Amino acid sequence: MSFMEEIIAAVDEMPPFPQVVQRAMQALADPEYEVSGLVDILKVDQAVTANILKLCNSAYFGLPRKVASLKEAVVYLGADQLRQLLLSGAASKIYEKPTQGYALFADELWRHALATAVMAQVLRRHLRLKIDENMVFTAALLHDVGKVVLSAFVKDKYRAIESMVEEGESSFQEAEKVVLGFDHAEIGGKIAEKWEFPPEIIAAISFHHEPSRSAKEFRLLAELVALANNLVVMVGYGTGVDGLACRGHDLLLKKMKITEKDLEVLLIEFQIEMEKTCDIAGLSES
Repeated sequence: MSFMEEIIAAVDEMPPFPQVVQRAMQALADPEYEVSGLVDILKVDQAVTANILKLCNSAYFGLPRKVASLKEAVVYLGADQLRQLLLSGAASKIYEKPTQGYALFADELWRHALATAVMAQVLRRHLRLKIDENMVFTAALLHDVGKVVLSAFVKDKYRAIESMVEEGESSFQEAEKVVLGFDHAEIGGKIAEKWEFPPEIIAAISFHHEPSRSAKEFRLLAELVALANNLVVMVGYGTGVDGLACRGHDLLLKKMKITEKDLEVLLIEFQIEMEKTCDIAGLSES
């Protein structure tokens, strides 16, 4: 079996993305969703139900009484916070899986993924883009999921990738292609295909380092995730040596007509939103 065949086999062995979460996302995509229908979807998963009630009764909300009803908790949280809780809970389990290779930065990898999702949402609002917010958050949150699979295979090759980046000759993604023959974005796209995500999300994950290679109809989301990825690295949410060589954000800023003043406002808004999201996801903001 070739090295690439081993990688594809590992992708095939990935567990499916939680169906309860996917169905809930589809329901939440409708601005006129019915709470009772959403509760029917969520209540079949005890872990999801427990997390929702735990968040609703946490110090973050400081409610005067305990909420014991899933329906009441869903109403209280609202679509935005519920979406973040569901996706963050599912994604955190996926990003915590690596035990080798990229696992050297497992905590950074998860924090970076969450930060990218928050930044993508902030950019979407600022630019008033007509892209579904479920799609934006999901694509950005899972953009580095390919590293979860590659982690088991890069342990012996990671130093070679690292050296190329440190020498300043290559971006992390370029070094992966030279050393491995492919990169984490390509593998991430294959995982998204396995999970039967919409083509827009598959494209955004596959081309988050090279959005210009994405099909034209999916390019805007790929560009949004690419820019969010680079901006969070710029403010310190990187992933080891991967954060040393991000490219292309100047061109994307120019293309999206984001000025230096706009950027200052965006970064302030990002930090505020990141703190809130970390509270929802149960992640300390340090």
